[in-house]
Amino acid sequence: RIDSVLEAAPMQVQAISQHPQDASVTLQDVHFSYDGKTEVIKGVSLDIQPGQTVAFVGPSGGGKSTLANLVCRFFDVQSGSVRVGEADVRDIPKEELMDTISFVFQNSRLLKGSILDNVRLGRAQATEAEVLAALKAAQCMDIVEKFPEGIHTVIGTKGVYLSGGEQQRIAIARAMLKNAPILILDEATAFADPDNEARVQAAFAQLAKGKTV
Repeated sequence: RIDSVLEAAPMQVQAISQHPQDASVTLQDVHFSYDGKTEVIKGVSLDIQPGQTVAFVGPSGGGKSTLANLVCRFFDVQSGSVRVGEADVRDIPKEELMDTISFVFQNSRLLKGSILDNVRLGRAQATEAEVLAALKAAQCMDIVEKFPEGIHTVIGTKGVYLSGGEQQRIAIARAMLKNAPILILDEATAFADPDNEARVQAAFAQLAKGKTV
């Protein structure tokens, strides 16, 4: 999948930008293929209203993650359209689209750096108090408090080890700090161990309030 991203043709930049008007998500007759031959998405259409929660259920490889990637515009559709706030994602400036969407994927990876730095990826100018509030809302204070250096504890490569569920909760705190109106969760509890699953679910409930999910 990484190779397909690296080998993909550069995305087209539109001369006239559009801007999301609300937190709706619309797919209209979307077709997509990673290799240009086998369609993973075939004629999908749907309309998600602002504040609505929609779940995609299906077998592994059924295209659920691909739909999430298309809404975030990690890939472009072969035909049809993906619209966020009534604007085609291909016409929305990339930074503005990313400001509109938060996502937590099943393999959310943390960067080598402090807990503070990892959560601040959601909003770089956030104060430590705001980061702590996001960590608390994401059920992460047990993680922070078990380390002497607290939010300044270095995690990630060669840093302090965190379980899959703990990493997911840090990723949720990042999304909470960002506070975007649209939230995409892609099998985000897949790696949560039994001890963390209840906390992860509680964090998701808090994160999803008032958002399109």
